[in-house]
Amino acid sequence: MIKFFRKIRQNLLSEGKTGKYLKYALGEIILVVIGILIALSINNWNELRKTNNNQEKYLKLLKVESLKNLNEVNRYKDLVTDMHSWQLTAMNLIDANHDTISESYLSKTFVNIIGSSYSFDFENSTLSELKNSGELKNVSNDSLRKYLTALEPLVMKIKQVEQDVEISLDEVTEYLKPRISFRKMLIESDTETYFGLPNSTKPKKSIIPILENEEFENRLLTYTLATGNLKKNHYPKLENHLKKIIDIIEKELNK
Repeated sequence: MIKFFRKIRQNLLSEGKTGKYLKYALGEIILVVIGILIALSINNWNELRKTNNNQEKYLKLLKVESLKNLNEVNRYKDLVTDMHSWQLTAMNLIDANHDTISESYLSKTFVNIIGSSYSFDFENSTLSELKNSGELKNVSNDSLRKYLTALEPLVMKIKQVEQDVEISLDEVTEYLKPRISFRKMLIESDTETYFGLPNSTKPKKSIIPILENEEFENRLLTYTLATGNLKKNHYPKLENHLKKIIDIIEKELNK
């Protein structure tokens, strides 16, 4: 093809048709420029198509990941809500007439408030890949990009609050250890055999007097407030954040 165009130019020059040669040369340059522009447009189209395909892939993965995290948040919120309810029960027992409180009910209450601790399991493999690969900047929806960027700091804050709850739980547990019989507590709450312990008929002293201890009340109150903060403020905030992410992703995928 190049030889063909060169032959035409040479013929025009040899025939002395300089004007036609210049016009032809100009036309050839224009054709070359047009060809380059077309090639660039095709390349840009291919790059845009690749970016859109990658974005769609990540959006689908992010939706699955966000739904999993949302389910986990709801599960832990329910668990913490249940624990907080038992903590409030213990606080009410402190204010109640202690003569009317049974060993079994108080033991069951204590088992529920010191027997478990919870930490939300956050899944972020897709989001991390999106950030590390530089693909986050290619997310076309500004609101989605903002919510994704703010997600991990929000989770880190929850982790800090969960640690506060864990510390408060440890303080309550450590205070109780030298002051009440945990074996008595398990026997009275019918959980002794659940933990694989042998049945015991040996009498243990009552755990009810601990309700009169002001230091115990203070530690229980701190534990209750920390748990209530997690339940009322932080888990719902993350729940709403994840719902917003899922809503935006679904709208993007349905375009």
